[in-house]
Amino acid sequence: MNHNSINTLAELKKAGYQSKTIKQELRDNLVSKLENDEPIFEGIIGYDETVIPQLTNAILSKHNINLLGLRG
Repeated sequence: MNHNSINTLAELKKAGYQSKTIKQELRDNLVSKLENDEPIFEGIIGYDETVIPQLTNAILSKHNINLLGLRG
């Protein structure tokens, strides 16, 4: 079934769609990037030994995450 022709929830389920929690989708995407040796957080510079490892561990463990501070 072409995903462009799906118009109802029944069609979506019939196509095999399975919903995921946000935590599970974040984890799946991170695991994929780690397995394929892709950059994890492009554009974040200077936190390779502090924030990035902690954020990676939190996502892999499916922890709740609060990011505090100013943008930019």
